[in-house]
Amino acid sequence: MRSRLAISMIGISALAIQLGSGSSSTSARFSSSATSAASEFTGATLSATVAPVIIPSLEGRSVRLRWGAVSSARPVAYEVRRIDGLGNAAPVCVAPSAPTVNAGSASCLDGTAMADSTYTFTQRPYIDIPGSTPWSLAPSVAGTSFLVPRLGFLDSGAAVGSTGARIDVPYPTVARTGDVLLLVSVSGRNRPPTTPAGWTTLVSRGIGGSSTVHLYVAWKVNDGGASVTFDPQTNGLGASARVIVYGRTNGNTATPVVSASGVIGTSAASTTLTPPTGPTVTGSNSTVISLVATGGATSPSLSAPQQFGLRLSTNSTPGSGSVSLGIADANVAATGGTTAPPTWSQTSALQWAYATLAFR
Repeated sequence: MRSRLAISMIGISALAIQLGSGSSSTSARFSSSATSAASEFTGATLSATVAPVIIPSLEGRSVRLRWGAVSSARPVAYEVRRIDGLGNAAPVCVAPSAPTVNAGSASCLDGTAMADSTYTFTQRPYIDIPGSTPWSLAPSVAGTSFLVPRLGFLDSGAAVGSTGARIDVPYPTVARTGDVLLLVSVSGRNRPPTTPAGWTTLVSRGIGGSSTVHLYVAWKVNDGGASVTFDPQTNGLGASARVIVYGRTNGNTATPVVSASGVIGTSAASTTLTPPTGPTVTGSNSTVISLVATGGATSPSLSAPQQFGLRLSTNSTPGSGSVSLGIADANVAATGGTTAPPTWSQTSALQWAYATLAFR
């Protein structure tokens, strides 16, 4: 009895000294850890208290996952899972591709999601404390189902200007054999370029008058070349050309095809343009591309994107005149489906040339 009383009067500080051997040592260590201001459990709280929902999007050939970062006094890690249409879950975004945090947003790339497959994603924030069960929130609610497109935008290419009869346009270095290549030329002269060998013309539409401009688009499946040479049929006003790449996403081995012939036209001078609805795609999971061009020193922007994402908005002066180009795209899941066209805008009232195409 005397021994127990003596120990109870010693206090925590004395117990901390008894780190020798035996059960009293273990008990002292636990008591000290549990009552000290330097407790391992201090700061093991997570904010917010509900795991944020993941928002997926296509980035290159992979799926980018984004969600609001969870904060804590200790480093927070994330367990991310991809769930297929049958409910099967698989871990993704593991080292060395673990999630990163920037400006309050957490994100990672899922490089194994397969084209033509629909997934949902969840994440569980946790604090891994050595020697202890990790502190965590319940996994996030699965967000909206995400259909991985067959084709995804990769690169808008380098613009090459010319006032002569020959223009050499390099392919972006990210292009792989089997990707979709779009040759896009905007000229200050209303005259169609010559179609280069091996390419198929999709758009050749010009505007006359004070807003003279010609929009030209040809395409091919990349066969491993490095550049294309053609005659832009321009004059001193100049033409600007580039090769745009839409890449086949992970698991897509099908040869790309034109999914719809497109909607092509011109519009009167205006600061806005909403192209006609269409086209109606002839295959599921198609990529629809909206292109606009003008003959002025203004860069087009999306004032009402609908489901379209802006890929390029540029203005250049390849000769004595200025030309502009805008490109945006969207995905249409179902065969026979359409998507509401975006509304383009520009700072000056100019005539527009436009085209909406679809590939899969």
